[in-house]
Amino acid sequence: MLRLAEGDQHALSELMRRHSPRLYRVAVGYLRDAEEAMEAVQEAFVKAYRSAARWDRSAQVVPWLTRIVINESIDRYRRTRRRRALEEPLDEGDAHDGRWAEGAPSPERKVLGRELREHIDSAVGSLPDRQRAIFVLRHYEGMELNEIAGALGMRLGTVKSGLHRAVYRLRELLGPVAR
Repeated sequence: MLRLAEGDQHALSELMRRHSPRLYRVAVGYLRDAEEAMEAVQEAFVKAYRSAARWDRSAQVVPWLTRIVINESIDRYRRTRRRRALEEPLDEGDAHDGRWAEGAPSPERKVLGRELREHIDSAVGSLPDRQRAIFVLRHYEGMELNEIAGALGMRLGTVKSGLHRAVYRLRELLGPVAR
């Protein structure tokens, strides 16, 4: 990051090589869409490149990049949600040739799995932005609470209460599905 801040353009590729897999996991956990997540990560690196000269050298790189990708993911999520509200979803066709691999889940199990995934995605998506970010970083990315606090620029107590509220809300929303 120091090299990038000093104008070394080759430093960006090294930064991307080191951090893009982790940032991608954060974005895909938040957005639940591989293409959107990839675009969010790419845009985050563009923003990091543009603001490298203003980067606070005392700040740690990983939390700073994580914050950028979370902000970009939040923006993309909001845009997508608005766009989806205006569009009518199409039915997904069953594009198979009638043959099932041995040991593959039955069509009923696939439908149940897809429905459960949709319920979970919907429930996580309905959380307030801050709670969703905390929940995704903790449960999808496996970050420690103090890491989340650093990445989001929050106090540890705020992260703990946000996570508690998110889990409580998800239990409320998913309670009927779990039964």
